[in-house]
Amino acid sequence: MFKKSVSILWCFLLLFFLFTARHLSAKIFIDINSPYFQKIPIVVEPPTVSVLTYENRQASQQVTKTLSKDLLFQGFFSVFSSLAEGAGEKIDYKVTTDFSRKGRSVTVVMKLYDLSNGTMVVGRKYIGTTSDLKKIAHRFANEIVLAITGHPGLTLSRIVFVSENPNGREIYSAAFDGSGIRRETRLHTIVMSPRYSPDGRFIAFTSFKTGRPCLYLKDLSKGSIGKLACFNGINMSPAWHPSGKRLAVTLSRSGSPDIYLMDFNGHIIRRLTRGPGINVSPSFSPDGTRLVFVSDRAGGPQLYVMDLSSGRTRRLTYSGSYNTDPQWSPNGDRIVYVSRVSGKFQIFTISPKGGDPVQLTFEGSNENPSWSPDGTQILFCSNRLGGNKHLFVMQANGQDQRMLVRYGRRDYFPFWGPNTFK
Repeated sequence: MFKKSVSILWCFLLLFFLFTARHLSAKIFIDINSPYFQKIPIVVEPPTVSVLTYENRQASQQVTKTLSKDLLFQGFFSVFSSLAEGAGEKIDYKVTTDFSRKGRSVTVVMKLYDLSNGTMVVGRKYIGTTSDLKKIAHRFANEIVLAITGHPGLTLSRIVFVSENPNGREIYSAAFDGSGIRRETRLHTIVMSPRYSPDGRFIAFTSFKTGRPCLYLKDLSKGSIGKLACFNGINMSPAWHPSGKRLAVTLSRSGSPDIYLMDFNGHIIRRLTRGPGINVSPSFSPDGTRLVFVSDRAGGPQLYVMDLSSGRTRRLTYSGSYNTDPQWSPNGDRIVYVSRVSGKFQIFTISPKGGDPVQLTFEGSNENPSWSPDGTQILFCSNRLGGNKHLFVMQANGQDQRMLVRYGRRDYFPFWGPNTFK
């Protein structure tokens, strides 16, 4: 299959120019859960610097070091700094970097080669400033994943979470790797459950700004925050429809909490559940035709799946007496959720068809799981280090669990946004 690279314009500082590359190969299907999975060996060569000064060498190495970290973070690459370092491996790919600088302006040319036939798979030229070096690496890491697998990765994504500091609880966001943390709200009150819209333009969340839980939207392009819904009772648990035009929310306007479908202006389109009991924590399937949610209609909280066209609902979980906080995977093949085990919360996944769940965490208490946009990793909060919660990440099969963010006194309610933040 012939593939031709496409030029992309950076909005303010970065400009892409096209390198034409024709490459005869099939995209690789990555299944890290397979027992036969083997990581892809790739060499990220040291950069070539046009004017070799200490400052230029440091700046150029920031690009290649960030790129190497990005590829390792993806979970399916073995990264080497030279062919000699990877001498014991059959190296599949190689990345070269040419760096030049004039004042704060930088030009970075990056190319990915397939070593099986020596052809260039993809190449990009980036023009920006020294403050854009990490962004350049993130963008080319995404180009590499897209070129090799045919699907975008996660290096252009951001996460959003609640952090508690001495001054209170506010919503913060960060790059996929936990860097570049910035404050998103200054409401000086309780905030909960922030959720990026599918296009990354908005954050929906719950706030007690009025003294009771109401739903709000932050427009990231404008920086403004507006009220989405504030009916009598609770207004919480926002979940975006894949179209980005509707949300499923939990309201108690008619008594017990139920799930409603709401438009972008806060108008109710349809009531989805009518008891019995409490119905909360909705999450849409990737195609938007089904909804997983939590209900205590059978006694304790369990997961249920609703077909939105017919309204038919079936119980999904039967193992465990307390199951909550579900989220449908981007690939649609698994649902991640939290279950109470021996007094602590642990993270599980289950097929949307049902069957035996798979336990992913065992240490500490772990909550608020959220899928990466490519479905390969899961973000969550945990108190496994003792005491307060902070943010961790793991592969979708539970392997490689590691801390991602320790910013405030407590960090929780994480959500992984789309791979659209350029």
